[in-house]
Amino acid sequence: MQPSRTPRRRATLVNTRSQETRRALTRAALRLWSEGDFDAAYEASTVADIAQAAGVSKGSFYFHFANKEAILLEMGSATIRAMIDQIDAGTAGDVPLHTLSEQVMTAMARRTVRAPRVAAVRSSTLGFPTRALVGTPENPRLNVAFESLLRYGIKRGELSAQIDAEEGAAMLTAVTMEAIARWGSGDRPAAWLRQTLLDRVAVILHGIGHLSNG
Repeated sequence: MQPSRTPRRRATLVNTRSQETRRALTRAALRLWSEGDFDAAYEASTVADIAQAAGVSKGSFYFHFANKEAILLEMGSATIRAMIDQIDAGTAGDVPLHTLSEQVMTAMARRTVRAPRVAAVRSSTLGFPTRALVGTPENPRLNVAFESLLRYGIKRGELSAQIDAEEGAAMLTAVTMEAIARWGSGDRPAAWLRQTLLDRVAVILHGIGHLSNG
């Protein structure tokens, strides 16, 4: 039995180290870009700078990211993966749709405001949530998370089965990214982003439910 478990343990260790390196690169990039003006720091930084700050080689950087723009995409992807995990947990716990949507958007706002404001704007202009209709497990699209939320509401009977979950997810994605971009480009407080996300999602869910019952 012992020999059969060794390869698994080795694979787990390699995967853990890979994730740690990826996180180290992301944190190092954000540290560099947060020194002074974000745009200027972002443009001035190089892959070599980020790798050095993370304590890894350029080869390790390119193993995880194609370029420094990919790190901004990673920030968005990490938030979306967390949303999907939270929705899955809420689904397993049979949490009411509106309660779950409030929990998910509150957590999203909290994660977003941890990063520099300009990073939020940069991420949205790179188009990570809508660049493709289908993402990957590592880089899921925001519409995938919202579609999962809507399908859960349909399954619970809180939304009509006639709702087009894909179209609804597109609307939720659009209003969410616009709110994040507005927050990132201005001086509104973190509380504004949270409340705006909650209000916009609630309005769309109410509107979809009203139209489907009308």
